[in-house]
Amino acid sequence: MLIDFKLCFDDEAGKFVALNPDTGEIRDFAPVTKKTTSTRSTKKKVDENPNPQLTLEDNKYSLNTAAVTLMGLEPEMKLCVKMKKIDGAMAPIIGTNEAFKVKDGNRLTKSFTVACRGANHDALAAYGTIFDIEPNPALEGTFVLKGDKGPVIVHDENISETVEIPEDLEGISTDDIDDTLDSQEEVDGSMFEQLLGEV
Repeated sequence: MLIDFKLCFDDEAGKFVALNPDTGEIRDFAPVTKKTTSTRSTKKKVDENPNPQLTLEDNKYSLNTAAVTLMGLEPEMKLCVKMKKIDGAMAPIIGTNEAFKVKDGNRLTKSFTVACRGANHDALAAYGTIFDIEPNPALEGTFVLKGDKGPVIVHDENISETVEIPEDLEGISTDDIDDTLDSQEEVDGSMFEQLLGEV
């Protein structure tokens, strides 16, 4: 059942009332209160550290404000961490996917965190949990992460690089080269030119 009421303002009481024109009944309006719901306060913690730093957490890492400013980052940009050799030691390098010229990477959130799980997390954890960030002179737009556990030293003794042999040199055996050299004799480039000319 629908009842029509007129809304009137009672000057004496200083409030609105509802008047039923058919019966003359007057009803007071109950004060309308807004339902308040408790909302979680999402205050961003104040970052007063002036040094650019990365903090490794369980499944992510976070950058402080100084790091975001130094790196020129905005939320939604993709970041990558790559391992590179610097001064004889492997070190983690951070930068945008554009700086590394790759398509992969994880997005920076508005709270300056980036997902970091699995093998990537473990590789970074080997260097520490708190990293100072410094510009990388070798590649613009990238930054060296200096962890609180220090660098991982790589010894060059047993490391070999695979080098492709050009097709025109495939017929030369390394045994032929070794047999023609006296172990005491000094080697210059002309000896190799002679060997190549014989093939």
